[in-house]
Amino acid sequence: MKLLRISAENPDKRLVSHAAKAILEGNIIIYPTDTVYGLGCSISSEDSVKRIFEIKGRSPAKPLSIAFPDVESAKKYAFLEAKDEEYIKKNINEPLTFIVRKKELVPDYVTAGMETVGIRIPDNKIVKEMLLSAKIPVITTSANISGEKAPAAFQEINKEILEKVDLAIDSGTCRAKVPSKIVNLLTGKVLRGA
Repeated sequence: MKLLRISAENPDKRLVSHAAKAILEGNIIIYPTDTVYGLGCSISSEDSVKRIFEIKGRSPAKPLSIAFPDVESAKKYAFLEAKDEEYIKKNINEPLTFIVRKKELVPDYVTAGMETVGIRIPDNKIVKEMLLSAKIPVITTSANISGEKAPAAFQEINKEILEKVDLAIDSGTCRAKVPSKIVNLLTGKVLRGA
């Protein structure tokens, strides 16, 4: 596992580009978000997505979410009605995952065959720059063994997980320190969080 230390406030573009290149090469990475540390890879790398399920001990019947740098990028992969787009833009800086209908570009192995997908637009400079540089959405799921506490700080990440990824970014402690709230925009229901 390669470790990169990147400042959350002033990310080193060279290091962020290195992480983006790792994603494009099919690697699995651990990265900070606005909520907790995430475990991710390119959504187009089926083998890597399968490895994420294995690393977490997560059932493939449980869908994964996808991180985007902005709403425009998300619209290529998800159907967003005008009201959905307005809601997302209004809450863009909130730690939220939005459940929406997916487009064909989102593979079934990401969503467990479901017609919906969870989308995240993390309010984190490192993630935004990494996603813009990679030009491809990335899987976003907390960097923990399923059922264990999601790591808010790099030192909280389980060593078993660190040993199984290709690259990890340490930027200290995430801002919210708890997983994102999940809002189903199709039903208006909150599925997780207050």
